[in-house]
Amino acid sequence: MNIAILGGSFDPPHKGHVAIADKLLKLDHFDEIWFMPCYKHPFIKKLSAPDKRLKMAKYLKNKNIKVSDFEIKRKTTSYSIDTLRFFAKKHPEHKFSWIIGTDQIEDFTKWKEWKEIINNFKLVIIPRTGFNKAAKILKSIHKQVSSPNNVLSINKEAFPPIRISSTIIRNKIKQKKSTANLLPNKVAKYLKQTKLYNE
Repeated sequence: MNIAILGGSFDPPHKGHVAIADKLLKLDHFDEIWFMPCYKHPFIKKLSAPDKRLKMAKYLKNKNIKVSDFEIKRKTTSYSIDTLRFFAKKHPEHKFSWIIGTDQIEDFTKWKEWKEIINNFKLVIIPRTGFNKAAKILKSIHKQVSSPNNVLSINKEAFPPIRISSTIIRNKIKQKKSTANLLPNKVAKYLKQTKLYNE
């Protein structure tokens, strides 16, 4: 199978995550999308408890969208290259790719062994609003790797930019503003019950 992994904090998981997976599946680029909540972010972002983020992410599962607890079970800082190598070794019959948004391009060259992600796997870039420097930075990235064809940029015509973010949702909840249409029903219900972001 051709599998793409979407890593992140999933703090909380939202309809934007589902839209990314659904669109990539409909474009026939991949057989499955795996959501991969991290245990600890490399850039020291403050995150909610791993078990809570994993539980919420699992509400998004379906036939072609899977959720992996691999990074959370490791209980250490999560690096994409380590995760990709693990699954490539465990499942040599499958091909693995890593999904990022254009909002992550600026910091991508700070990632651990970032060139190896592109040279040995595939990097899938989906459009996000408000990140106009991405195209220029991508040109520089292409020149620094030996396998530039392993970078798959999904254009805005095929994939309208995602406007939802976990940060926006957390801020709305703290400000007691509506998050209608931003969260899957089960996630919204969980957050209402736990009041995870209310304080």
